[in-house]
Amino acid sequence: MQTARIRIPPLPVEAFSPEQAELVGDWKHLVFSRVIINSPRMYRTFVKHLEEMVARTALPPRDRQLICLRMLELCGDVYEVTHHVTISRNAGLTEDEIAAMRAGTGNCLTAFDRTLLQAVAALQREQYVSDDTWQALAVRYTTEQLMEVVFLAGCYLTMAMLTRNFGIELEPGNGEFERINTLRSYT
Repeated sequence: MQTARIRIPPLPVEAFSPEQAELVGDWKHLVFSRVIINSPRMYRTFVKHLEEMVARTALPPRDRQLICLRMLELCGDVYEVTHHVTISRNAGLTEDEIAAMRAGTGNCLTAFDRTLLQAVAALQREQYVSDDTWQALAVRYTTEQLMEVVFLAGCYLTMAMLTRNFGIELEPGNGEFERINTLRSYT
């Protein structure tokens, strides 16, 4: 899959308007924030939606990470998948589980994991989960959680589109990534 060159460069922190500085807050080291803040209106709406989906989801952390990792991998994303590998480790996932979730296959995956992976692939490919897969998810999930599977998968499909089309690059290796990780209060 093709990744774009930088199309929308990250805004230097010193160039932030007061509104941009307030919106980004402590997340100024995150390249994603410094790119998206080029549109304060979109930052305000999309980042709030993203926070709801990731930090306040009704889905178990392991399931949430499976959805994020697999969708990002299916979309050829590098930026967000790198961040979600770290988030997955923080949530207690093993390296084998992370690799299996990204690949969509592996011995460490449960039968329910495989069903959830089928749902993610269907959402990416067809934007629709089959009745059989939906019913298999409904054995464990509430109506709210079923809805969140679709919301979260769609959110991370959008994330992949944003990072790839805007050409968002990973944070430099001078401690920025570690600094960002300290801000994450969710697993």
